[in-house]
Amino acid sequence: MTDDSPATGAPRSVRVRTHAAEHRRRASHLYGLVISGSVLAAAPDDFGLVRLGSAVVGTLLVYWLAESYAHWTALRALQGRPLTPHERREVFLDGLPLVAACAVPVTVLVVEAALGVEPGLGVRVALAINAALLVVVGWNMAGEGGISGWRRVGASALTGALGLAMVVLKLGLHH
Repeated sequence: MTDDSPATGAPRSVRVRTHAAEHRRRASHLYGLVISGSVLAAAPDDFGLVRLGSAVVGTLLVYWLAESYAHWTALRALQGRPLTPHERREVFLDGLPLVAACAVPVTVLVVEAALGVEPGLGVRVALAINAALLVVVGWNMAGEGGISGWRRVGASALTGALGLAMVVLKLGLHH
């Protein structure tokens, strides 16, 4: 059913899909940082930094393709018809923040490699930066969601706890 939305005059299905797309984009960025942290945490200390950066990007590309395919299939089933070229493009674009989330940690790894940083230290630094990014994303998303004060601090701390979990995983796996 596509009755018109009173606020925009647009069909409800279009408005809902747009809201869902924005939701997916924001969630994908956060999820991309968690996956990046997971790959960083699982890497052996002697893994090359550039090689690890490639592994992070490659892992996120596979997740993005798998998740986009799942969304494509689900949307097609919900619509009961093949997707239009615009819908297909949007499904893939909506998930790109998952891959883009690794830009900072991967850049850190590449710069560290160029500077000759020891791989074990380089991975720990990239993992710490990734965890800090999770706190920032949690802070920003909480604020955009109307959360303020101690609740906002708590929300960003909870998001940061995901990064801390990756640090603990790294220490547990390799020490």
